[in-house]
Amino acid sequence: MTTDIAVLDRVRQIVAVLTERPVEEIRPEDRLFEDLSLDSLQITELAEKLENDTGLSVDEDQLNAAGVTVVRCAELAAGH
Repeated sequence: MTTDIAVLDRVRQIVAVLTERPVEEIRPEDRLFEDLSLDSLQITELAEKLENDTGLSVDEDQLNAAGVTVVRCAELAAGH
């Protein structure tokens, strides 16, 4: 499965803001909870921003699962 680079870049930008880190430090393989320490409220905010940007529904339950990576988040946001 391929990931839309624009969506991946947008996910990285949002995660960088949420984690207060430079976007360059957010890697596609980083896990939302385990590596980036996002909490459930930040996941909700991430999902809302992605839904607004893409116009697609993003399943928060899938984003809240253990082991979800930045690239998987982009796939979900792109409707994959």
